[in-house]
Amino acid sequence: MQGRNTVEEVLLLSTERGYTVFYRNGEDSNVLSNIVAAHPISIAMLRTWPYVLIMDTTYKTNKYNMPLLEYVGMTPTGKNFTVATAFMCNEQATTYRWGSAINEGEPIVVLTDRESGLIPGLDLSSVAFWGGDNEPC
Repeated sequence: MQGRNTVEEVLLLSTERGYTVFYRNGEDSNVLSNIVAAHPISIAMLRTWPYVLIMDTTYKTNKYNMPLLEYVGMTPTGKNFTVATAFMCNEQATTYRWGSAINEGEPIVVLTDRESGLIPGLDLSSVAFWGGDNEPC
């Protein structure tokens, strides 16, 4: 790793391999607080089939005790594909809103669980951004 820490190595390798990566540090520190990464093929697939976006988090099941958010798209033939993954510092609406910047399309359907921070963070009432309706399941 040539003197780089794990996070620096992940960022370097991700950008070298063409991934779209967004990250931010904590407000009062230089510690990574959030990171979202997507492969260019995944972004192209999302642009081609932006109709369904599934978003779900695991709750602190990794060694960093950070929620892991996964964005999953769906093709017209019903096949799923990973769009992006994100490690987040918390599950608050502002963090989800920041992480949603990876989405460049306007999904018609967004599937989530009833995670209290995720739903307000998506701002599903914004027709310009999401282009769909908010129907609780």
